[in-house]
Amino acid sequence: MRGLREPPVENGVRAMSSSASRTLLDALVAQLRAGRGSADGLAEPSAILWTDPERQWASLRPMLRASLPELVELGEYAPRERQGPAIWLRCIVDRTLSEPALPPDRPPILYLPGVARQHLRAGEETSPSLRPLVELMYRGTLFLQKGGHDWSVSAFLSSPQGLGLDVARDRETQAALLRALPEVAPAPIESLRGRRLEAEDFDRLKTTDVVRDLLRWMAAPGEARERLGEQGWPAFCNQCRSRFDFDPETEDATVAGERLGSGDKRWSDLWTRFEEAPAAFPGIAELLRRSKPASVLVFDRSRWPDENDKAEEETRANLGDLEGLPHDEACAAVLKLEEEHGERREWVWAGLGSSPLAVVLKPLALLARQARSAPGGSTPDEIARTYEERGWIADAAAWRAVALSSTRDEELIAEVVQTLLEPWLEDSARAFQRAVEARPLPNRAQAELVSVEEGGCVLFVDGLRFDLGCELARRLGARGLRVQIGRRWTALPTVTATAKPAVAPVADEIAGGQMPADFAPAAATDGRPVGAASLRALVERRGYQILGGGPSDWPASDGARGWAETGQIDELGHQLGGRLARQIEPELKHLVERVETLLEGGWKAVRIVTDHGWLLLPGGLPKVNLPKHLTARRWARCAAIAGRAEMSVPTFPWHWNGAQRFATAPGIACFNAEVEYAHGGVSIQECLLPDLLVEPGREAVARAAIKSVRWQGMRCFFTVETGGASFRAELRHERPNGTPVAKSKLVNARGETHLLVEDDGYERAELVLVLLGSDGTILAQRKTKVGASS
Repeated sequence: MRGLREPPVENGVRAMSSSASRTLLDALVAQLRAGRGSADGLAEPSAILWTDPERQWASLRPMLRASLPELVELGEYAPRERQGPAIWLRCIVDRTLSEPALPPDRPPILYLPGVARQHLRAGEETSPSLRPLVELMYRGTLFLQKGGHDWSVSAFLSSPQGLGLDVARDRETQAALLRALPEVAPAPIESLRGRRLEAEDFDRLKTTDVVRDLLRWMAAPGEARERLGEQGWPAFCNQCRSRFDFDPETEDATVAGERLGSGDKRWSDLWTRFEEAPAAFPGIAELLRRSKPASVLVFDRSRWPDENDKAEEETRANLGDLEGLPHDEACAAVLKLEEEHGERREWVWAGLGSSPLAVVLKPLALLARQARSAPGGSTPDEIARTYEERGWIADAAAWRAVALSSTRDEELIAEVVQTLLEPWLEDSARAFQRAVEARPLPNRAQAELVSVEEGGCVLFVDGLRFDLGCELARRLGARGLRVQIGRRWTALPTVTATAKPAVAPVADEIAGGQMPADFAPAAATDGRPVGAASLRALVERRGYQILGGGPSDWPASDGARGWAETGQIDELGHQLGGRLARQIEPELKHLVERVETLLEGGWKAVRIVTDHGWLLLPGGLPKVNLPKHLTARRWARCAAIAGRAEMSVPTFPWHWNGAQRFATAPGIACFNAEVEYAHGGVSIQECLLPDLLVEPGREAVARAAIKSVRWQGMRCFFTVETGGASFRAELRHERPNGTPVAKSKLVNARGETHLLVEDDGYERAELVLVLLGSDGTILAQRKTKVGASS
């Protein structure tokens, strides 16, 4: 296993990740959208329900509507405002109404002011006006805190799940926070950190701020004047006259818009404030469209949204002209577009979602740059080294471009990706197939057996292609975990039936005789086919603890070894084809959380393995003819040969028995329909697998062991071995990360000590004794019961 090497920022996927939230509004939008992630085996939620029983968030509705095109609100029927009663919201979720047009690739977010989660769980007592929403609780998800509580404004600011700010909890501060929420939302988060926030801090935000107030007036003059009131309006006008040489009383908002867009130095503070939080002033963009003078030479195009609109249309037309160009010319054209339009990603309009093509040009340019030459080498290992260094970036950039494409341009971007990617995929596959013919991949006898040390867990992820493994490693490292990434070769053919048993810690107990039509090997002991259930049974008999994805997935003992399975990448690929690209982000997010959960539950290391990669090509992989009568079974990219039929396509030895051969499609072709997603063949994308080892992020892993446990009444006596280091011991309820039931105690070196459970309610309760490192990491644990001994 080698340490992870990230690509340079300008070349790698890291450069394409989103920036951290800058304001409360940014963070709230990100948290709401994060609710679309799904758990193992579950589809993406059909809607995200946001309950707000005290209407605390209501003052942010204009900002949220501008930032979240998928947001709809419970209220009086006003479709232009994306607001309506519960039955109307239900129709929106079920996509039975054409207006308002919500993004088709995101689940609707239903803001429910005045509604608490209990109102939707009241069964027959639920108000008739809310009953159409009850069923959505099961098809959708609720936007709640981890403990199941509604998100109050104060909780969002102070909770570690939110912004983690230090907010006083007294009544005056809470009231001031709600009064100042429209001012708090666009404020930079960093400006609120480092001190305890009290009522006067929030009241100060409400005091006169002529820059903010002028922007508000420009965005919505009537609303801003009403907000300022009879006393505030004259003072505001006086400040505008003295500071900006502008009179809101006598001059139109378009005059202010022209000065803002022209770059007048006296108006630089306004432009800076607008750039910091454009969603807080949703009417400014439209004002600038109306304010730009036709006869004035534009020196700074970045300030005028119509200039950005023109550039988007120009980009759209140029991308549409790529079809039919030779591959090298198409790559050069995309790189030229990136050179001309890449700067627009830094314009304020990109943050407002008005520059989708400028945004998608970044991964398209990465793809074009890498796709100019296929991974080189004459052996599989040489090609793998080239692909490991830079080739995977092309595959990652391809799916990211599709995932980032707007609904309007989805088909266009898919065609561009196909133009750039297909020749590169074909050349890569042909070169790799020649290399494998000359030097076969490791077979059953040659492949390294997957295993982990005591306290470690093997996590199997179906279809974790190498580029996704690199991105997963980067994200885990960003969470402070130590990650090593290595590589291994898949078993041929690259289908789950053959390849999954090869990465199980019982591969040495599996063999192959006559190759069956489904490519499944057999157990060496009894010759029975190895399927999903029988493979888990073999792993369990080897001594591995089978983990089911629930809260009890912690080690049963200090020396336990675990086997877990997760992820839907391959399943979604077969279901969605090219639309898999939009589901990769939530899948990666889920994998990060799964690994963190395993480590937090007491596993000392997680080894992530997979069975095969895949090819993904918008528009479909090419088709090659293979007569059906020549095959016992024909899959997308491979086929079991019928008898001694002569093949006109390449054949390769079966991993489990080299005397048995299967047919594979040449290059990136398929034997059946021109599908967009497929595996089973021989290409670097299907055959090169990531092999990740993830450990808690600390310099040295401290070692500790619990030697014995015995009880006297409610006192737990235990003997530990710490190697001379100091640890803290705790008793926790039911699981290693459960509620502490006794005061923790520092344990110094080897010897016996005890903990006292003072609450008689825990008599005969199931507990876990844990030893903790200085950073709170569980280093050893043992299940026990009050009154028992071990």
